[in-house]
Amino acid sequence: MRGLVFTDAKIGVLTHPRDPSLVQNRCFIYHFIGNKTGEWKVPVGGMGAVARELEQAARKAGAKMLTNVDLCALDVTRKTRNVEFVVDGKREIVEPRFLLVNFGRNVLAKFTGKLYQPDSTDEGSVFKINMLLRRLPKLKTTRYAATEAFSGTFHSDEGYEQMNTSYDQACQGRLPDKTPCEVYCHTLTDDSILAPELREQGFHTMTLFGLDTPWSLFARDNRGMSKLAEKKFIASVNQWLDERLEDCLAVAHDGSLCIESKSPVDIEDALGMYHGNIFQDAPTWPFAQRKEQVGTWGVETEYENVFLCGSSALRGGAVSGIPGHNAAMKVLEEIR
Repeated sequence: MRGLVFTDAKIGVLTHPRDPSLVQNRCFIYHFIGNKTGEWKVPVGGMGAVARELEQAARKAGAKMLTNVDLCALDVTRKTRNVEFVVDGKREIVEPRFLLVNFGRNVLAKFTGKLYQPDSTDEGSVFKINMLLRRLPKLKTTRYAATEAFSGTFHSDEGYEQMNTSYDQACQGRLPDKTPCEVYCHTLTDDSILAPELREQGFHTMTLFGLDTPWSLFARDNRGMSKLAEKKFIASVNQWLDERLEDCLAVAHDGSLCIESKSPVDIEDALGMYHGNIFQDAPTWPFAQRKEQVGTWGVETEYENVFLCGSSALRGGAVSGIPGHNAAMKVLEEIR
């Protein structure tokens, strides 16, 4: 039970139960007490449906949107902010009154020529495997059906002492002998994220979230370490199955298996998140920690009318939605 609960304090960060930084407590708060009950909800249609609703609401309010934009430069040091970007092959410059930054402080520092000074707790620690299955795998146990076992969170090698050991081994610079992970099958809750023909054939999506896999483990040989990590995490799940998970994977048109793995290095390369930290940096407390923070929204930067609306904000972050709310409130405060 201790291990099962403690996983919510470890997902995405490299930590242990008695970490004096209390990053484990901060991570736990955002994972475990949502909706005041700890209940997690799945949006029908997936996160794409959420994004579409937000887009429609913004357009109705008069917003103009640009996608697939290549950001070239930011000039936020003067009274007028300049954002330079390329869209559809054309270079554009806008001078916004407010600039809301959804990427991390490390990316903002890069564009403004500032030195980014991370904390030791900011390193990401996650290994993600996305799979499309032709069918759910059979379990060794006959006590529960696969549809019941995978409908919530399926924990593997996440005992309390197991994770103390895996943490120590990861800190020694090696992939743990027993790789703690958990598996989710979102299509058992909402199968609308699959095409109708796949639903009829019994296909499912499955996501594996691996712990104690810090960025530093993959920095030197990302490709080789990722292959090894994928193999070990799949083996961790296979120990509970009556058939190999690999044998249940769907096959793409080109004959390849429908499985995709992402290390912290991959996440940083693709999204700019510092050392693959899925929270952009270590989660912060949901309250002001210092006297000078009292009365602020926690989204302010050193630049006038430049606010953080993503997980790098001082309060909130992770999956809370708090920074976006607070950035909007700060803009409304300035307008008024």
